[in-house]
Amino acid sequence: MDKTLALMAKEPPVANEEQLERLKQGISGWNKWRRNNPTAEINLNGANLSKADLNEAFLSGVDLSKTDLSEANFGSANLRCANLSESHLSRANLKWANLSGADLSRANFSRADFSRANLSRANLSGKDLSGKDLSGKDLSGADLSRIQALETNFTGAVFTGACIEDWNINSQTKLDDVQCDYIYLKYPDQERRPSDPNRNFAPGEFTKLFQRALTTVDLIFRNGVDWQALLISLEKLRVEADGAELSIQAIENKNDGAFVVRVNAPPEADKAEVEKFLKQEYEVALTTLEARYELQLQLQGEQLAFYREEMAAKRQDNTQLMGVIQVMAENQAPKYDMRGSNIGNFIDTAQAGSQQSNVQFINMSQDLSQAAGQIQELLNQLQRTGVTAEVAQEQVATDLANQAKSNPTVMGKLVGWGQTLATKARETTVSEAAKAIVP
Repeated sequence: MDKTLALMAKEPPVANEEQLERLKQGISGWNKWRRNNPTAEINLNGANLSKADLNEAFLSGVDLSKTDLSEANFGSANLRCANLSESHLSRANLKWANLSGADLSRANFSRADFSRANLSRANLSGKDLSGKDLSGKDLSGADLSRIQALETNFTGAVFTGACIEDWNINSQTKLDDVQCDYIYLKYPDQERRPSDPNRNFAPGEFTKLFQRALTTVDLIFRNGVDWQALLISLEKLRVEADGAELSIQAIENKNDGAFVVRVNAPPEADKAEVEKFLKQEYEVALTTLEARYELQLQLQGEQLAFYREEMAAKRQDNTQLMGVIQVMAENQAPKYDMRGSNIGNFIDTAQAGSQQSNVQFINMSQDLSQAAGQIQELLNQLQRTGVTAEVAQEQVATDLANQAKSNPTVMGKLVGWGQTLATKARETTVSEAAKAIVP
C-alpha cells in the first residue's frame, strides 16, 4: 500500500479495555479512581454498555462516541462535556443526568428519558426531538441548530444563549413560559436576538416572536400578490365565517420567488378548507379585477399585452419589502375623516411649502368635462392660498398620479381622459390648466 494512503487509513479509536473493565467492576470504585486520576484521558469509544447500570457514574469528559448505551441507566450520572456523538441511547434513562456541554450530535436517543436532565450548552444539533417532553429543561447555551422539534414540549424551558439556527417547529410545539434573555440565529454565537447587546427579551417576548399560532393558514404566492384580490377573498371568508375576525399575522419573502402571507383563522376552522377557499376566491377576484380594468382601459393588441406585463410586474413588486411598505403607506387612512368616500376618488391635502388647501373630492366616475370642473376649482383654491398656477398644476398632477399608482380605476380614468383629449380636445369644454394636468 502506498505510504500516504496507509497514513490516511488509520483505524478508528477503540475503547481502552482496562478502563472499560474498571467501569464494569462497579461505580463506587470507578468514581474513586476518577477522583484520584483527574487528568486521565478516558476512552470508552465503541464499547458495548447496553443495559449497563451507570447510576451516579462520574463520566465527565469521557469519550463515549459510537457506543451502544441503549437501555443503560444514567440516573444522576455526571456526563458533563462527554462525547456522546453517534452513540445509541435508545430507551436510556437519563433522569437527573448532567449533560451540560455534552456532544449529543448524531446520537440516537429514541424514547430516552431526559426528565430533569441538565442540557445546558449541550450539542443537540440536527437531533429529532419531536414529541419529547423537555418542559423545564435547562437548554441555556445549547446548540439547537437544525433540530426537529415538532410537537415538542418546551414549557418553562430555559433558552438563554441557545442557538436555534434552522430549527423546525410547528403549531403544536409548546413554548409557554419559556425563560429567555437572548438567543442566536447562527452558530456559534452569531446573529444575536435582540440585536442590541444591551437589551434582553422582555418576559414572554421570545414566545411571541417564535411561537407559531395554532390557527394560521399559510398562503404561498409564486407569481406576486394582488393585495386588492387578497382583500376581497378575505372579506368573502369573513362573511362565510359569520363575521369572524380575520387578520394577516405575518408576511414573509422566502427569497426563492415564493411569498408567504400567514392569515389567522377561526380556532375551530378546518385550515385545509380555509386555505382552499382563500386560494379559489383569490383567483376569482384576480380574474374579475383584471377583466374590469381591461374593459375600463379599452385596451387591445399590443397595448393590452403591455398592460398585462405591467400588472404582473406590479404584483411581483408587491412581494418586495419596500413594495409592501409602499402599498401599505399609500393605502393607509388619510389624515382626515374620509368615511363614506370611495378610495381613489379624492385628493388629500395639497401642500406647497407651508401652504395647505382643504381636502377636495374628485369624482372619478364622471366624464372628463365634469371632473375637469372639480380639478379647476381645486386649482383655484390653491392659488387663493398664494400658490402659483404652475405649482398648483404640478401638485394636483402629482396627487392624481400617486392615486393612479395604487388604484387601477384611477389609472383607467386618466388613460381614458388622455385619449379623449388626444382625439376630441376641441370638442371638449376643459380649461387649459386642466388639460395640462391629465397628461
